[in-house]
Amino acid sequence: MRFLNAKTGAWISTFAYLLVSLVKIIIAWQVNSVALMADGFNNFTDIITSVALIIGLRIAKKEEDENHPYGHRRAENIASLVAAFVIAAIGIQILVDTVRTMVNQNFVTPNPLAIWVGLGSGLFMILIYFLNKTIASKVNSQGLRSIAKDNLSDSIVSFGTVVGITGAQFGLSWLDPVTGTIVGLIILWAAWGIFKETALILTDGIDPEKIHQYKESLSDIQEIEKVNDVKARVSGNKVILDVSVSLQPDLSIKEMTHVTEEIKELMHKQHNSLMTFVELNPSVK
Repeated sequence: MRFLNAKTGAWISTFAYLLVSLVKIIIAWQVNSVALMADGFNNFTDIITSVALIIGLRIAKKEEDENHPYGHRRAENIASLVAAFVIAAIGIQILVDTVRTMVNQNFVTPNPLAIWVGLGSGLFMILIYFLNKTIASKVNSQGLRSIAKDNLSDSIVSFGTVVGITGAQFGLSWLDPVTGTIVGLIILWAAWGIFKETALILTDGIDPEKIHQYKESLSDIQEIEKVNDVKARVSGNKVILDVSVSLQPDLSIKEMTHVTEEIKELMHKQHNSLMTFVELNPSVK
């Protein structure tokens, strides 16, 4: 289905967050649930993450220009970096609020309706998570993968809220801030994962396993005697490759030109390369 792309996933998240945040905030205000209110503002803040990705994807589609000879595709990765900081800020805020509640022992017992709202929100966000994860895998969007992780984090927050509110119904008022602390740490861990992956890309780092896969693909070309070196850097959802290979002896210029084109076509088809720079070396006996 052609409409399933990274931008579609970002818009789905935006409207999902807008829906659940409004429902939570309104219900929390009516049933006097501080935890559900905080969770609602948590979801509302996540709209920023989705909007950042939408803006990043829009910029990434711009054509190459004098200042950006490789295009603007890394705008998507920068949007992921923004998402990581937003998620981390949410995690830190949750930790600050829950620790303050425990220190001040400001425990409350909200209306049980808050449990059902939190449970429904958690299940809904899991559905959004699997949808965005599927789209991200289909279109190889690092930005949308970050959004999907954010969706999962928010579903965990909602379930954590449910546990806390449920405990409060049975006199375990302290369970609410303790659960919130655990959830805050989980969110910070998710933010670190996104930051680590995005920082690697933006500093031209790449997973060594990917380099191994590129070399394996090149080894399938009959005329290549040895793969000397492969360097790669990621740009958006594509990869830019520098390939150095040694060819079999006695190949004509026409045959070497054919090998060059074959390498470029192979890397584009198998690894979604944006461009591949090829260095051909004579065989050393």
